[in-house]
Amino acid sequence: MATTSIISDGTTEANSSDFSLATGESATLSLRGAGGGARVVIQFKASDSTYQDFGYLDSQTPVVVLSAIGTFRCVKRASSAAFGVDKS
Repeated sequence: MATTSIISDGTTEANSSDFSLATGESATLSLRGAGGGARVVIQFKASDSTYQDFGYLDSQTPVVVLSAIGTFRCVKRASSAAFGVDKS
């Protein structure tokens, strides 16, 4: 799978588009250009279309592999340093 930017580099809060994983699929999420203070919340979309916090990307955990069935998105928190999020 090719690596694509799901959140552009910047300092303001931003949401990725929803992305879905089916049975047997996985996705690797990673911070790009992140320094201290980078924080991304990984959210799962529930059946009532609300988002539930599921995990995090930050300087201590810059890469996460998702292998659960469902629909997800990433929410980038505002920071003083510009960074983005990649998905592959």
